[in-house]
Amino acid sequence: MPEVKSAYKVPVSLARGLPDHEIGLGGNSWQMRPMPIKQIGFFLGGIIVVAWCATSTFIADSGSKFIALFVLWSLVFVLYMGQLTKTKELRITTVPPLLAYLPKSARRVFTRRDSNPSGFYSIVGIESIDEDGRIHYSDGGQGQVYLVVGSASYLLFDEDRVGILKRNDDFWKKVETTCEHVFITTKEPQRIYHQMANLERRNQALGIRDPDLIELQNEQYDILTQHVGGKFASIHQYLLLKGKSEDALRRGHTILQAEVENSDLMIKEATMLDREEAQPMLRVFYSGIDDQLTPTAT
Repeated sequence: MPEVKSAYKVPVSLARGLPDHEIGLGGNSWQMRPMPIKQIGFFLGGIIVVAWCATSTFIADSGSKFIALFVLWSLVFVLYMGQLTKTKELRITTVPPLLAYLPKSARRVFTRRDSNPSGFYSIVGIESIDEDGRIHYSDGGQGQVYLVVGSASYLLFDEDRVGILKRNDDFWKKVETTCEHVFITTKEPQRIYHQMANLERRNQALGIRDPDLIELQNEQYDILTQHVGGKFASIHQYLLLKGKSEDALRRGHTILQAEVENSDLMIKEATMLDREEAQPMLRVFYSGIDDQLTPTAT
């Protein structure tokens, strides 16, 4: 049985440039941990700016105590802002997004009918949804949503776990970069379309329109719509294929279909959603689970 690692290393980003390369600093008797070139440059630049401000600006005439306090505070600021985040970026790069997030208007997107739709449109980017569920995006890309069921479980044997990991590894090696795979997990009420259709067929097949039978059917209808389809939430997982073009989406669909047909280790089932089924999922994803019972065309 092949060995399965308990942890996997994230490969180096393809966007890594010269400033991201690490240099080891040290001498014969001491050694520092390697530091990226951009971090070393930031520290050197910060020290030079602090020295210039303390000697060549109005701060130089402020007295020795104030100059010492300014230099100490500035060096602490440079050391703090020069630290690396978990994504290997300088901490100072998080300041502009933080400043942009502070205004209350930047943290809200109004979705009322009389509101400007530009903010919400910039987040979603969906222009239209065809009857067969094909999603058209504003950047020219196309997408398709699938309801998927996987095979992962806490009760898997080691052999099954190894097989699933290897199958996933083989699948992602075949996926092209022109088609994006987005897994979406939602907690929403159970789907009751088939139960409702079966209840309607029973209603149409009634030979005698007895008031007690009609009341019993209405009670079953209320249970399905108000309780099973309204309050009993369950976990649903979707896969959104978003291709840069129609051809890229077609190739992504072919790879996914082949995976489902040839093995159930990664994806056991994948059901393509049409417009009536995709819209409630998007509504739950973008607006919550309070208004998903009556899907409407938007």
